[in-house]
Formats: sequence, structure tokens, C-alpha cells
Amino acid sequence: MPVNKKKTITFLFILILLSLFLSGLVYILFLKKTKEDPKQSSYDSRSEVYWQRLQNRPEVLIGPGYPQDLRDFLETLRGKESYLWKGDRDKTYEYLLETYPDERAHVLYALYVAFMNWKEKSLELEQREDLSSYEKLTAVNRMSEQIFPLMIRNLIFPKHPTTPPVFLLSYLEDYVQKNPYSYSRERKRIFLKKKKELYQNEKWEIQSWESPTFLRQVIELIYSREILEMSEEEKTSYRNAKLEELKADFWN
Repeated sequence: MPVNKKKTITFLFILILLSLFLSGLVYILFLKKTKEDPKQSSYDSRSEVYWQRLQNRPEVLIGPGYPQDLRDFLETLRGKESYLWKGDRDKTYEYLLETYPDERAHVLYALYVAFMNWKEKSLELEQREDLSSYEKLTAVNRMSEQIFPLMIRNLIFPKHPTTPPVFLLSYLEDYVQKNPYSYSRERKRIFLKKKKELYQNEKWEIQSWESPTFLRQVIELIYSREILEMSEEEKTSYRNAKLEELKADFWN
């Protein structure tokens, strides 16, 4: 084999190895980083030990001397860090040490770092244009499940009757956007099925918390194809009829 041909083959072989190496390096530095476990950024060097302890003993947060409304406490602390201390986390730590001169300061700091991790990742999700409202809500909810143990999650994000209607409406919006040619009977079917899943046995309490425009928004989404072809007079009577019909179906 000619010498030049051997050199060419050797050179090509080296190029292939180099490209494989660079591909692996890109994967390690970038792709793997994007799949980072949210839990890994839920603590810093000061909070790691207490955050790990809090995983096993979340009940300490309902003990004497701890804030009763943890979500309000964390949001207030976030505001102070942002506006009073210009984002200086050290100032937040010092403030907690001064306000809670015992183990509570360390526990609350650990909780705050985890909360801010959830907050930052949630904001990133909410700013994504490739996700629908429902997909964003679902992703943010899943993020809280990944970061916080169940008891801590329930303390920071207690269940509220206004939440299911928001999820339900965004779910229907998402379905209609992805299935623009679906028939109203199919939209209504998946809507009522999802409603049953979200409301469960608390539908009467949840109903009292629905916004006044909730069912009207639902009507517009379910029957948008039919309404589009009607005159203004027909639309009014049709909407009212479907509203009464949906109320009957909704609470049976």
C-alpha cells in the first residue's frame, strides 16, 4: 500500500476518534447538565446537612417557633433578599441567624434554599413558549414533587379549592389547541372525565370557589366550532342553553 494512502487512512481514523471524543465531551458538559436532578441544586454548602435531615424529619416545621404560614414566610424572605439585600444570599442567612438564634435558623435556611431552587426552575418553565398553559402547570407541579417530600410540599403548597378549576380549564384549552377539529361531544366527554378526576368528592366546595366566568369559558372552548358559524343572536341563546345543560351534567 502506498505510503500516502496509509497516511490518509491514519489521518481519517484519528479524525473519527477525535469527533467521537468531542461528541462525548459535548454530551457530558451540556446535555447531561440539562437533565440535572432538581434535588441536587436544592441545597448549598451551608444548608446541605440540614436539608438532608429535613427530608427525614419534616415534622419539625410544624413545631413551636416556626412560621405558621410557610409559603408566606418564604415569599416574604424572597422579597427581602431581592429588594433589600440585592440578591445577597449571605444577608438572608445572617437575617435568619439573628431572627431565629437556634436550630430553626438553619432549618429555615435549608428550606428557603430549596424553595428558591423550585422558584427559579418554575420561572424557567413558565417562560417556555413551546409549552401550553396546562403543560406548564403540570411541569411546575411535577417539579415541586421532585424537590419536596410530601409533608413539606403540603405545608408550602396546601390544597386550595381554586386550584382544580384552573387545572381543568387549562387542560381543556390544551386539548382544543391540539385537537382543533375535534367534535364538541368529544371535548365535553374529556372535560367531564377530567373534572371527575380533579374534583373527586369535593365538587360542591370547589364549585363555590369557581370564578364567575369559568363555565362560560368552558362553553366557548367546547362549542367554539358551532358558535363560529352563528349570528350574534343565535350565539346568545345557544350559549345560554349549553350553559344550563353543562351545569346539569357538571354536578350530576
